[in-house]
Amino acid sequence: MLLDAVDPAELTGEDLAAYVRARFRLHNRAEGQLLAALRELGTAQDGRTARRANSDEFSGDEVALLLGHSRTMTSRRLDLADDLFERLPLLGAALWQGWLDEPKVRAISETLTDVCVDHARHAVEVVLPEAAELPVMALRERVAEIVLDIDPDWAERRRRRAEARGHVLLRANPSGTATLSFVDAPSPEGIDSEARIDAVAAAVRHLGVRTPIGQLRLHVGMRLLNGSTEGMTDRDVVLMLAAEYHAADHPDDPGPGTAALDDDGPDDDGPDDDGPDDDGPDDDGPDDDGPDDDGPDDDGPDDDGPDDPGPVDPGPVDPGPDDGPDDTSPVDPGPVDPGPDDGSGDGPGGGEPRDDGPGDPGPSVDERRAGRLRRGTVEVRLRLTTALGLDEHPATVPGFGTVTASTARRLVGERQHGEWRVVLTDPGGYLQHVLLARRRPARSRGRHPTRGRTAPGATRTRAIVELQVPTTLLAALDPDDHPPWAGLITELQQRLHDLRVDGGLGRAPDADAGPEEWRRRRARAEAERWVRVRDRCCVVPGCRRPAHLAEIDHTRDHILGGPTVSWNLGPWCTHHHRAKHLARWRVRQPWPGRFVIRTRAGVTHTTWPKKVLKPLPGPCYAAAPRALPDDGWPDRPADEPDRGPDRRDRLGAEFVGGTKEKPAPTPAASYDPDDPPPF
Repeated sequence: MLLDAVDPAELTGEDLAAYVRARFRLHNRAEGQLLAALRELGTAQDGRTARRANSDEFSGDEVALLLGHSRTMTSRRLDLADDLFERLPLLGAALWQGWLDEPKVRAISETLTDVCVDHARHAVEVVLPEAAELPVMALRERVAEIVLDIDPDWAERRRRRAEARGHVLLRANPSGTATLSFVDAPSPEGIDSEARIDAVAAAVRHLGVRTPIGQLRLHVGMRLLNGSTEGMTDRDVVLMLAAEYHAADHPDDPGPGTAALDDDGPDDDGPDDDGPDDDGPDDDGPDDDGPDDDGPDDDGPDDDGPDDPGPVDPGPVDPGPDDGPDDTSPVDPGPVDPGPDDGSGDGPGGGEPRDDGPGDPGPSVDERRAGRLRRGTVEVRLRLTTALGLDEHPATVPGFGTVTASTARRLVGERQHGEWRVVLTDPGGYLQHVLLARRRPARSRGRHPTRGRTAPGATRTRAIVELQVPTTLLAALDPDDHPPWAGLITELQQRLHDLRVDGGLGRAPDADAGPEEWRRRRARAEAERWVRVRDRCCVVPGCRRPAHLAEIDHTRDHILGGPTVSWNLGPWCTHHHRAKHLARWRVRQPWPGRFVIRTRAGVTHTTWPKKVLKPLPGPCYAAAPRALPDDGWPDRPADEPDRGPDRRDRLGAEFVGGTKEKPAPTPAASYDPDDPPPF
């Protein structure tokens, strides 16, 4: 074939990129052909071209013996081939035609395993147009979001059943270590637990502990569980772990991979700086007494207004900015700055980004400046209509994934103390404005009246609640229809009216900034918040680092005259920020939110402004509630007490209720590489 006559070593960067794309598509088509052939082999009969109607338990043996693979491995491949042939032919055609690869096809298929046939096919139709541009994990989240939206009632029943069967699992590893898992734990508790561990680990790291952040989080989690910290506050835990580390006489050399890209802040323009403990992107920035700090969007939940819960001091373990040399005193963990060398996988040494977010919702009285989001920050993104109970659209927790509407409403209700952003969009779902809500919905007296409060001595994790709503829908809401939310809705409608009168709707908050503002080293709070909401995550294609954990960087370097305005800024994770500077990537931003990145190989990649509100298929109601998938355990009646999963309660093979629907078997056609796609 033609590609075989091409020597990749003789191609330039752009030509080589075209060659790789062609090879990639050819490889995907070959994978589709192989799966079709394996399925044929699994149903083949000796001396006959006719095939068995379906694969059976012995089909995997045919393939395993031929390829020298295990039966488990070949059975997984045959299951995928059967799924593409029977349930998801449109997905199989995408693989056969070469524009979607096998890992993404498998991710979609596995995510839809529990879903009935018609809903699974509908989800494939919705996700396929964007599947090629999404990395595998983002693709799984997008498919899960679509599935939750198609049948919210089924998704909620599945979640409740899984939580009822949750348990703790301890497994020995071949290395002699152990894996402790909380299986099917409720999402809010899991999210809160991880955020607390992150915040405590960051506080320990700030005291000069050089342990890689992943290992440090493990130490914190184990200490919080094994009883050794009983009766201790989080501050005590921080001091104890730091003292243990320093008592072990660890060398001061942090080891490889700890060098910061730019210790003068993540949006500086060179690698040569003074040290890792500087104040990051908020020095002279959004909260440094500039004129924007008293504007209508900057007096949100921490302004002690009539509806503000007021400052709550979580104790010395507060992840605030490093403002003085005394912050590392051995008796006070002080502000938490994990630094650029956290060792968790973003930089060459695994470093995480310095925390540089705008509009820090943290209520601690110890903070000298707001505007810095740190480890332990939990962000919840959902539609305002979902928060009001008008629909059951799923929500997103960046860094965790998709959650059901009921879980999202619970997360929001527990985060009254956080920063509440109201993101106004146009009918197409693109950003028009970002407001900080001054009011909160009235607290309801529920089953858990103390949820959302911080116990004395515990670390208060950060929170961002992002409520998304089209401006046309916001204007049409009647506050009287939603009494607990009436104050917030009234406030938002008045501010929307003012924006329209002033002509500010659809314009960046720094659209009228002059040369004096352009020369600032750091962007103001409103501009940073706008950039993070606009770009959603790291601007590099395929990177999923949430924007609130990324670093704000100038597209055109500030040292070269690049202005500090939203149309010259973007969020970059630490690794890609380093690549931009050290690998000499050339970056342009032709218009706000569109980035053109040219790598050192000469290959150009372009990103486009992202939608805040992604299209969803909407619910598909059935005549009767759909059965839940069979998970091997009996579904107990509602009035039966929950005994938890017990091996004695497992059902035999005769239990088939609630299994996924399967179409009637059809005879398989004989395999011919020149035929149209068999899927």
